[in-house]
Amino acid sequence: MNYISVMAVTEERAREKAVASTGYSRESIGPVVTVIDEGDNLRQRPYIFETSNDVTEHPQYTKAKLSSALNFANPAVEDGPVLMFGPEITVGG
Repeated sequence: MNYISVMAVTEERAREKAVASTGYSRESIGPVVTVIDEGDNLRQRPYIFETSNDVTEHPQYTKAKLSSALNFANPAVEDGPVLMFGPEITVGG
């Protein structure tokens, strides 16, 4: 399984950012696998999507697995390569 991790405030915004950042079609970005809530006061959370694309072929891919890159281990989620995009810069609070 391949994954895309996107920092955003909402799932919809994360999906839009995933499409814009990767160039992948909206249809190839699957369901949200999980949202990591670290219990801090940040508004943006990593939304992790399944994708049918081979993220290892993406020009911005850096060798990373879901388990190590996000310190995420869940027996219900298969480990695999992850393409990550950081938080958006926003103005205001």
